[in-house]
Amino acid sequence: MGFPSGIAHHAPRMLAFLRRALAGAVHGPAWPLPVFLGICLLLRLPAVLFAHGYEFLDQQFQYVDPAWSLASGDGWIPTWEWIDGIRSWVYPGFLAGIFRVTRAIGVEEPMAMMRVARAVHALISLLPMALLWLALTRWRPLESPRFALLLIAGSGLMVTNGVQTSGPAFGATLAAAAIFAFHGPGWRYPALGGLLLGLAFCCRYQTAIYGPAVVAVGLWQRRWAAVVWFTLACLPGIALQGFVDLAAGRPFFASPWAYLQMNVVLGGAAQWSTRPWWFYLLLGVAPVLVLLPPWLGVAWRRMRDGAVVLPAVFAAATFHVVAHSFVARKALRFEYGAVALLVAVVGVGVAVRLAHESRLGRVYRALLVAAHALLWLWASFFSGHAGAIAAANALREEPSFEGGFAVVHGELTAVGGAFYLRRPRLEVVCMTPEELARAEPPPRWVMAVRTPLAEDVASAAGFELAGEYTGFFDMRRSDRRFLYERRR
Repeated sequence: MGFPSGIAHHAPRMLAFLRRALAGAVHGPAWPLPVFLGICLLLRLPAVLFAHGYEFLDQQFQYVDPAWSLASGDGWIPTWEWIDGIRSWVYPGFLAGIFRVTRAIGVEEPMAMMRVARAVHALISLLPMALLWLALTRWRPLESPRFALLLIAGSGLMVTNGVQTSGPAFGATLAAAAIFAFHGPGWRYPALGGLLLGLAFCCRYQTAIYGPAVVAVGLWQRRWAAVVWFTLACLPGIALQGFVDLAAGRPFFASPWAYLQMNVVLGGAAQWSTRPWWFYLLLGVAPVLVLLPPWLGVAWRRMRDGAVVLPAVFAAATFHVVAHSFVARKALRFEYGAVALLVAVVGVGVAVRLAHESRLGRVYRALLVAAHALLWLWASFFSGHAGAIAAANALREEPSFEGGFAVVHGELTAVGGAFYLRRPRLEVVCMTPEELARAEPPPRWVMAVRTPLAEDVASAAGFELAGEYTGFFDMRRSDRRFLYERRR
């Protein structure tokens, strides 16, 4: 029997096996909790190993770099947010603790340290997954919860929130755990939810917006004790922020008030990327939930069914998205947490109707899985600002680099990050090519952004190209870096 004919002979059996395997992954009772958490860890492992870098500049320059400075005493580049006192030291302090423990066990190389940090975050991200498992198997049990559990655990938004090292991502993970916990019986789980939401507030102040929606659902359900315990348990986390401000030499609760005044009272947020009110709905919610004709009706019914099972999740996520839709400054990353919660609601709605699904519903489910498989690939393997980080790593290894260099064609946030440069003092100046040509004395090292130095500028000052670095698949010119050393 030839190879092609052998495949043809066994193809029906192979397809039948695949159908049974897929059906087993979707139908049937939930896995035991340890098995489910093991699946969650496996889904996060590629992101721990390969999702290097940072998607947005704030992740590096407002969280990782301050944390590294706390852990090591190295120099860093304070952004205007730190200078104006609107950032919290709670999450950088937590991340600094991870860095110190990592160094204590002998891991010093930056990329390896970040793998350890992402692994710690991945382990903590199992908490919302465990609470979700309890919600769908104990508190509001579904007949076949496997699809919902897999979709939510493997959603790219849940993975990137659970693995990446930034205050907003960590806050979104804690907030998701808080809202899932509120669905639990008695007072202990709502109290746990309140405690987690208070800690999430310290990571990103906007997570407080979830609280009123959760309380409103509790009042509607007449869960008076749950509402009281949830509300009271938020206070320790909020107080923690105040005491950290005091330890940093500022008035109690100074950072949140300064943040509110800068972005709301003074309208500082409007200085940055402003978007229309429908931005999150059309570019965030619609693609992730596959809100496309002819599946709008199917999606709405799945959302409605999921909201019946997880009402606090639906209310909190919807309120968060709507509230931020009327804020001038918008970016999709601001709503990763809320949209991930809406994915949970839709996933549960699909699981509710799994036994009596129409053909249109099956197609919608397939599209939903495809969308989140793509998001999972992005969250697991995308390396943000890879060119800038590679240039910083290369500069760190140069014996003649003492911490001072010039950036041409870019801003201070083009340097890759103090975490990768690692010098006791960083002295970075931004120059135009004309200013570089006139500099006396010229800097020893230059990092050019997007385009290399003109040959006449480089040769006149004695600069030689030491390295050229590009980003992930060289997709963006803005991620290109060119390192020059003055040889004479």
